[in-house]
Amino acid sequence: MKIAADRLVRHAVTGLLARAVPQGDAVTVAECLIDADLEGQASHGMLRLPFLLRRLDSGLINPRPRITIVESRPATALIDGDNALGPVAGVAALDATVTKARTAGSATVTVRRSNHLGSMGFYVKRGSSQGLITFGFSNTPPAMAPPGGRTAFLGTNPIACGIPTSGAPVVVDMATSQVARGRILKAAAAGTPIPVGWALDPEGRPTVEPGEALAGSLVPLGGAKGFALALVVEVLTGVLAGAGVGPDVAGTFDVSTRPSDVGHCFFAIDPDAFGSGFRSRMDRLSHAIRQIPPTDPAQPVRMPGDRRIQERADRQRDGIEISENLARELGGLVGEALV
Repeated sequence: MKIAADRLVRHAVTGLLARAVPQGDAVTVAECLIDADLEGQASHGMLRLPFLLRRLDSGLINPRPRITIVESRPATALIDGDNALGPVAGVAALDATVTKARTAGSATVTVRRSNHLGSMGFYVKRGSSQGLITFGFSNTPPAMAPPGGRTAFLGTNPIACGIPTSGAPVVVDMATSQVARGRILKAAAAGTPIPVGWALDPEGRPTVEPGEALAGSLVPLGGAKGFALALVVEVLTGVLAGAGVGPDVAGTFDVSTRPSDVGHCFFAIDPDAFGSGFRSRMDRLSHAIRQIPPTDPAQPVRMPGDRRIQERADRQRDGIEISENLARELGGLVGEALV
């Protein structure tokens, strides 16, 4: 079934308000989830809401956190998220990064004691829409084994960057695994196999069974290089912020009886600190790449983020696809039917 984005936002806000989340925070979380759905990232959209509501019900996420700045210098800060909903802590950190970068030219802000952020693109778009080159990183629960190992240790630790242009920003948002773990979870829920090359079973063998993949590990993007990138993200988030590291980060979908203690890191650069004309130069670069002759005339060359712009336009017009199972689950948790 397809449901209008604004209806889904209202439904999510209703469920969050019923669990003592303040209105502004509830809207932030709902918009983060729907932003992912609009751009075709269903694994980071409304599919996450039942998990968040249950974590709130069990006291494993703080609905009314006292987010504080633990350390602060002109171009850096460390924020304690007080076990806030991830988008609440993430937006607070991103906004602090932007404010400091406008004064100092660039800035870095880390967060500890947070939860799953959702789609990292949501945050880098927020920064780049204000004219700043914006980077975002977060660690996630163990999903990838090191090269030659059987046991998952690092998460799919995303790397994202939003780059301002005179129009829509260029947005790079990628997991450091071959695919995001949410795609495995989506296949498991649907009872469908996954392609070869996405994951390994608990014995370290390639598998097409999503259940075996979730019990085993995901394949790093580009093999050992992907694991190395995930390690860099782990250092910038868990280690630098003093958040959970490796197995200390609790699940975002898995059953867990302890806070997630996720770490984040945001970095922003004000292009004006390096002189004028950045956007026009970025426009020329983007235009030149898009004008490269395609191998398939029906598939023009795109810049990162172009597909998501089209996905958003289609879903804003036609609605967002929600499975009947998810609709029923959300209806029960929120206390009102979604349709």
